[in-house]
Amino acid sequence: MAARSTRRKTGPLRPLRQALTRLERDGTKLLARVRKDAGKYLASGQQRALVLLVRRAQRLGADVERRIRRGRRQLEMRAERILADVERRATRAVERLSLATRSDVERLERRLEARLAELEAKLTAGGPGKSTPGAFLP
Repeated sequence: MAARSTRRKTGPLRPLRQALTRLERDGTKLLARVRKDAGKYLASGQQRALVLLVRRAQRLGADVERRIRRGRRQLEMRAERILADVERRATRAVERLSLATRSDVERLERRLEARLAELEAKLTAGGPGKSTPGAFLP
């Protein structure tokens, strides 16, 4: 499970997350710059209208941020479902092909090591006087 959470942070969605983060940061900088520049060029009577406009922009910005977070969550959930589906299909395909899985190979290695250890034990327990299997020459 730890590998899965690591995969989420460094997986195929990482560039998208970075792009969204950059977009949010650039949007915030742009809003601050527009507010500053607009304040320089507007007459004092228009300052109130500017304040109202800035408030609307801030609300709109919060709404956009909320929508971005919701979209990111939905995208990540969709990606996780697709990844799980691909893993499930790959597992089924391997099973249909009757290929040995990693656990099958590891199990066979352990059995082979155990058999070799038993054989070595039998050969050494036989002593020097007894003939060992496969030893035809003196």
